[in-house]
Amino acid sequence: MLNTYSTVLVRLITGLLLCHYAYADEAVYLRSAEPCLVDAYTAPAADVMPEKLKCGEKASVLERKDNFARIQLNNEKIVWVTVANTTPSVPAELEVQRLIKYQEQIEAELASLKKQVKQLSETSTKLINTLIEAEAAKKK
Repeated sequence: MLNTYSTVLVRLITGLLLCHYAYADEAVYLRSAEPCLVDAYTAPAADVMPEKLKCGEKASVLERKDNFARIQLNNEKIVWVTVANTTPSVPAELEVQRLIKYQEQIEAELASLKKQVKQLSETSTKLINTLIEAEAAKKK
């Protein structure tokens, strides 16, 4: 009887550990409707904490219980949020911000390239004029 109890207990603990490790690797982003703030809880279905979390924050899922997920934020803080306020994909707002920054980089690079083209064109024109003058001087 004791042996069966021990086997069941070991299997249960192993299952819980495997489940914990499976969630620990899961990265999620916080999301909500406007304004982009997410309610945090000290425990599932507890009162909402006064501090709100910002949308787009990346977190690791530590545990799930009913409609709640216990998450660890990048600042090491651990809180509970509703599963509806998590998503595995980067929120659209963050993606738009990333694309705007990328566009700004491309525009700056383009401006630099235009400047280089202008300088090369001026240098090329000077060289051509010098060659023309040299050929004209040879003919005289």
